Amino acid sequence: MAVKQNGVLATFTPTVSKYTNRTLAPASNTVAATAYNIYTCPSATLTSGKLIVSNNTGGALNIDVGIVEYTDVIQLDALSSQPGTPDNYGAFSFASGANGYTSSIAIKYANLSGTFNVGEVISWTNSLRNPTAQTATLARHDTSNGILWLRNMSHPLGLVIDTGAQPTTTFTGAGGATCTYGTSDAGTTVTVGISGNVRFYDPLTGTIYLQNHEFKNNLDYSKIYLAGTGNETREEGNNNLNRSFGRLWRPASTTTIKVSNSGGQTTPATEFVDSSGTAVLVSSVSQCGAEQFIVQDKALNDNEIFELNGIVLGTYQSLYVKSTGALTFTFIGFEEVAEIPS
Repeated sequence: MAVKQNGVLATFTPTVSKYTNRTLAPASNTVAATAYNIYTCPSATLTSGKLIVSNNTGGALNIDVGIVEYTDVIQLDALSSQPGTPDNYGAFSFASGANGYTSSIAIKYANLSGTFNVGEVISWTNSLRNPTAQTATLARHDTSNGILWLRNMSHPLGLVIDTGAQPTTTFTGAGGATCTYGTSDAGTTVTVGISGNVRFYDPLTGTIYLQNHEFKNNLDYSKIYLAGTGNETREEGNNNLNRSFGRLWRPASTTTIKVSNSGGQTTPATEFVDSSGTAVLVSSVSQCGAEQFIVQDKALNDNEIFELNGIVLGTYQSLYVKSTGALTFTFIGFEEVAEIPS
């Protein structure tokens, strides 16, 4: 098999290494992370390596390491809080993989004209954004309740519109359909949220394992599954600094921002839409499920080095690390081109 990249594939220092996203204020546009998916194996690739953890912080620290296939673990709320109060979580369905999308980004619209088609690009203008032209892709259309569920936003705050300066906003589909939101459209709302591909939905526990479109390590998750579009290694020249330090993430949250047609904001519980168009409530969000840890609460003394050998990752499997202090994680290995079923 041909070697793609080798050597240091990722580095991370909890509480020191930072990520950013496009919703953070310019004056403080980074977040110091304690946990992160530091590396994801690209498509049609096999990665082998070892993780070296070095502690020179002056005190003992615990570490967690996991192998995961997602960025966010979304736990649905109790069945008694869900629409229709079903008997079990099997009442909801989430398609997975390249065409398995879910979203908590929504427009409750008025004045529908024409037919919106799932998968088409929706466009509108927002005077608060630069550029003002905004786009997203239609993930679901709930015609019964008049709601468009969107994914792959051109800007995560593209739906936060100054209704004083822009009283009416028209959303236009690529096929010509339109709808509106604004001060003259009573009951219309927009909801800021997250979208992504569903890696797996567990109907036994009501857990969504999400590949968040607003996550980036060595892969760009906004283009995940789109081979040949720059989603693979962001750095083709084996520049680990660029691979490791260009972190982007806007984690899913248990609450979201909903804006009324008059511009008033509330923070209701987050809802994700399933494959049938049902909006289901979320109770918690985490990064690594209990069954995906390979090391948990491992104590590492000051001036101690820990090596975790024999790590093998397949397509879209990620190395997750966590600690509450500034020890250093270094993943050393190599990527090989691997055949995968077509």
